[in-house]
Amino acid sequence: MEVAVNATAVPTSGDAATVVADAVKVLRAYKKDAIADLAEAKLHRDPQRIVVVAGEVQRGKSSLVNALVGRRDLCPVGVDVTSSVAVSVTTTDSLEAGQTAELFFATEPRPIPVDELADWVTTDGRMVCDRNVEELPTSAAIGVRESRLPDVTLIDTPGVGGLDPGLAQLASESTQQACVLVLVCDASAPITAPEMEFVREASATVDALVLVVTKTDKHLGRWRQIVDENARLISEHLGRHVPVIGVSSLLAVIAAETTDPQLQHRLEVDSGITALREAITTRLEATAAAPHVDAVRTCMEALRVVRGGISDELAALQAGEQALPDLTAERDRLTELHAQSRQWEQYLARDLTLLRQGAVDDLERRLDEIRDKWTAYINKNGMEVLRRREQKFTADMQADLQMAMAETLSGFLQQLHDTVIAPRFADDPSVWTEVSNRIVESLQDKKIETHQVASKTQGLLDPTLLTMGVVGSSTLGGILGLSALLGVGVVVGTVWVGVNLGFRAIRAGKTNLLSWLRETLAATKSATGRLLEGAVAQARPEIVIHYRDHLRSSIEHLQTTITQVQESAAADAAAREKNVARLTANLGIVDKRITAAEALLNGPTA
Repeated sequence: MEVAVNATAVPTSGDAATVVADAVKVLRAYKKDAIADLAEAKLHRDPQRIVVVAGEVQRGKSSLVNALVGRRDLCPVGVDVTSSVAVSVTTTDSLEAGQTAELFFATEPRPIPVDELADWVTTDGRMVCDRNVEELPTSAAIGVRESRLPDVTLIDTPGVGGLDPGLAQLASESTQQACVLVLVCDASAPITAPEMEFVREASATVDALVLVVTKTDKHLGRWRQIVDENARLISEHLGRHVPVIGVSSLLAVIAAETTDPQLQHRLEVDSGITALREAITTRLEATAAAPHVDAVRTCMEALRVVRGGISDELAALQAGEQALPDLTAERDRLTELHAQSRQWEQYLARDLTLLRQGAVDDLERRLDEIRDKWTAYINKNGMEVLRRREQKFTADMQADLQMAMAETLSGFLQQLHDTVIAPRFADDPSVWTEVSNRIVESLQDKKIETHQVASKTQGLLDPTLLTMGVVGSSTLGGILGLSALLGVGVVVGTVWVGVNLGFRAIRAGKTNLLSWLRETLAATKSATGRLLEGAVAQARPEIVIHYRDHLRSSIEHLQTTITQVQESAAADAAAREKNVARLTANLGIVDKRITAAEALLNGPTA
């Protein structure tokens, strides 16, 4: 099949589907059913569509999220309202009610009415300020049945009077899942130096970046000048184009509540929300082709393996009896490896142990950095600073632990793939999918015992739970986009690490807080070590089974080739030419499929 490629066009899912379908026919003909199944599964996998909304305090981030959804009071907003934790908004048509909310505590998620959300997730919320409340959430999620930006998860991040560089890292890790980073400024003044630095760091790894200038309705006379000035400053300092869009969130929600379709359209255009939605959608669609491209790449790699096998068989037939010694030697070598499988299993056990120890060492380094970071922060700023925003700082500590654990597990999986799986199963990427999926399943619903601080006098006594595990993606569960960290070519649910009652430790004083921090870090290290042990226990038998099957099938293929060479040597010239012509034709078919895949992969979305 000939594939025409437009150098400026983005390959569509139809392009990829055609290439994959043609390739799969060839793969199945050569008994590569597992790889064919994997490619088809990748082709039909929907990417997570995540938009992270970041900005300094009081820039109108929550109002902007509400405007994008088309709901006035979805995320808590107000003149003096400041979000204290991240709140995600996810669209799902399976809800019985029009909207629902969920709070994420250390021990479990808890549903609440949406109109009570402000009590739990704002700095002056009723439950946040109540000293008798035993536990506060460290994140929240809202589910809505309808949205003006459908099938998108919006993450409203808390503002802290200074941009958190961790948000840039979060957005960077999420780009594989079609993430857009929206940085929010306002129309009162041009972009600040901290905001510019944030854009600089984010733009180094995030292509899908949009700058929004909010509150244009309050600065009617100058907001366009601010937009132009921001665009000029970004171009001058970064040397790249970043869309800068002025938006009135107030006018946008008024438009959403308007019943007249013509008036609604005009108000939305005038508010700037239409342009912003289009900019976000365009960038999501541009990266949404990633699963399709991944499916094509899987097919191409497998086709090259098939091509190698056909080429070897063709060369053997053309060489005739001269090829028999080499073929027989390779068959005998694989047979010997199969016979020595017990010894190989011992080497595998050693390699897995070394990988696990390397991951533990990596985790210790990360946890030491977290300890030093927070100890220095506590000593420098004192307890009063933390007590003013104890929910925010507890969530920050939790996020640090999340990232340390997720990156450690991700590093372990990457090393397992690179050093153990890839060298042995280069011609069968489905092996890695099966092994990694089994490992991820083994990490489900694990719990870690740590300690809480009940009072200054009680100290660290009562055991409670710090939940650390990989939870399956649910309606409201996948809120932080960290699933990209866990897996090489595999997408799983959000990594959820709950820090139970860290805010109570903040209230209890510096000494108890530092003790609690040490206890929590130690518990995290111990439990992650157990998770890694479980991962090794799951990986080892899977790898052994696949390796034995791989050796057996390779020996069978070589024996078939040897038989064909022997029969060809005994046959007449016409029969030999027929076999050579058959293999040459098959090679041409495979080459055609590879060329089509390469043409698509070399397009703009490669």
